[in-house]
Parts: sequence; C-alpha cells; structure tokens
Amino acid sequence: MLPEVAKTETKEGAEAFTKYWFSVLSYAYETGDTVALSKLSKAECTFCRGLVDDIEAAWAEGKWISGGQIEVPVATAKPSTNGSMQVVLQVLQKELAIHNHDGSLYQEKTAATNAGSVAMVKFADAAWVVNDLGLTR
Repeated sequence: MLPEVAKTETKEGAEAFTKYWFSVLSYAYETGDTVALSKLSKAECTFCRGLVDDIEAAWAEGKWISGGQIEVPVATAKPSTNGSMQVVLQVLQKELAIHNHDGSLYQEKTAATNAGSVAMVKFADAAWVVNDLGLTR
C-alpha cells in the first residue's frame, strides 16, 4: 500500500514513492501482474517499459517466475533541474528463475544483485510518477 508520505510533494515523498515503486516491481515479478507498475511509470520511460515487457514475456505461454524479490534499503532524493526529483537507490534483488509450465528452467537463473539505480520522479496531478530509470555504473 502506498505510504501517506509518498502522496506528498516533498523529498521524503519522492523517496517513499520510489521505494513503493520498486515494491510494485517486485510484486510484478512474483505475480506477472504489471498493471500497477505501468500506471506508476510514464510511457516515455524506456527502461520501465522494458521491465514490463520482460515480465510479461516471462509469464507468457504458461511460463512463470520464482524469486526475484526486490528490497530497497536506501533511497536519497535531491531536486533536479526540470522540477523532477532524482532518487539514488540501492536495489537488492534475489536470484530469479523463469520456469516452463512443467517447472523446468526456461533459461539460466539470473544471479542475485546489489545495484545502484537512479530514478527520475515527478509530482504531477497530485501523484508521483517515474519519468526515467537507470542503473548507476
């Protein structure tokens, strides 16, 4: 559930929203349901769209995902130039496996990760939305 602070146009709101967004991404990996994830992401967010497409493909034709749960222990927001907030995050994702309908592996497992990400979020129409997303190198 979206925390109350994530509904505010504040630094703390941006951080809470972005952590929530990643919890919705984790839910999409676990269930194949990408509706909420799509609603919280701008159509122009290429990385976001790629995640949605990959999850939908992994759940298509009787396939399913195990693992892949995401945690975000750290999120730090700072104002950006165009009225957006840049949120720098530590994203932990558990090992992920895509299975065929019979339970066999569809492809090699994806190893667990501990990565830095940057989300550009904007408060518009009384809610936050992810405009852009990327990994830090």
